[in-house]
Amino acid sequence: MIRQLASLVLALGLFATYAAAYTTIMNVQSQECYHERMKQGEHFSITFETAGKLPVDFVFKDPMGTAVYSLPHTGEGGYSYLAQTDGRHSYCFINGAPHEIVVNFNPHGPEEETFLASSHDATPAEAAVRKLAHNVEEVQDHFNHMMFRHEVHDKSVADTQKRMFHWAVLQTLALAGACGWQIYYVRSLFKMRGVV
Repeated sequence: MIRQLASLVLALGLFATYAAAYTTIMNVQSQECYHERMKQGEHFSITFETAGKLPVDFVFKDPMGTAVYSLPHTGEGGYSYLAQTDGRHSYCFINGAPHEIVVNFNPHGPEEETFLASSHDATPAEAAVRKLAHNVEEVQDHFNHMMFRHEVHDKSVADTQKRMFHWAVLQTLALAGACGWQIYYVRSLFKMRGVV
């Protein structure tokens, strides 16, 4: 029975983690906010990373709109929060740069955090399974960030290779044109002198 429960908890934890990753493209000089309804005592956590480690500002606000936590000009980070009051809490990413920034983030809401972190009325085996599921969730978050980073770098490499190919073709055409013009010019110069 405990093995079946452990397998179910682990599978649900992996599925919830995989489904919780989000990516957004932030426009120039913009702010994007997301909201989470929480009751007092509920737990919320988030990890984020930007493509190319470009800096964004991260702000977490309570239901009154007061900034509880801020992380200025960073390419990655995380935050955990235990709600002090009931209401709609929000977390915002702010792009103050003159270019677009891609942000990948993994929020873990109260239901998921309560399920993974609660230890009351749990047998030692259930507590161990919850701890294991939480550790697997952290590994999955890190894996999602690594895959996101890998995709960004692959696109950058492919774009650079394409530009280098076009530049090499342009240089070859320019060199062939310069050689052809020199041959034409030298031949016409000798023709004028009557050598050829």
